[in-house]
Amino acid sequence: MTDHPYTNADLRATAAEIIATAIQEITPSEIADRMDRTHVQSTNPSDGNRRTWGQLLNGGDQDTTEFLAARQQIDDLIRDAADVSEWAIQVGAAGLTPRPAMAWQSTSGGYQVALQVAPANDLLPAARDELIAEIRAAVDQTVCRVLHCKPASEAA
Repeated sequence: MTDHPYTNADLRATAAEIIATAIQEITPSEIADRMDRTHVQSTNPSDGNRRTWGQLLNGGDQDTTEFLAARQQIDDLIRDAADVSEWAIQVGAAGLTPRPAMAWQSTSGGYQVALQVAPANDLLPAARDELIAEIRAAVDQTVCRVLHCKPASEAA
């Protein structure tokens, strides 16, 4: 029992709900404002060519057609996003750091399963990399066995 009339689980559940709600309630105007301040990842910072969405897509004639199309695609991605807010709060509260997600695609092109691992920050890089590789191998074997498919290395 704590000195408060709520638990850590209550705090985490509310934090997850706030994140989920904030994402669901973002407006197209807010997306456009953030795009104007966000650099496009594929623009190269090493050659000084790093640009925001507005710089990249709003040409000298201020034709915003491409910018608005990109904003709509980002809005669609946000609306279709899986609600992982609870997972994000739990991982952060545990002091873990998410690594890039892994996904298994079927031969028909659709994805069958995805996994994201969040190891402890104090793992040595070699141990972290080996752990993630072993998890990937185990899940790969299981996905192939359960879904009756060949491993990616044999499918090519």
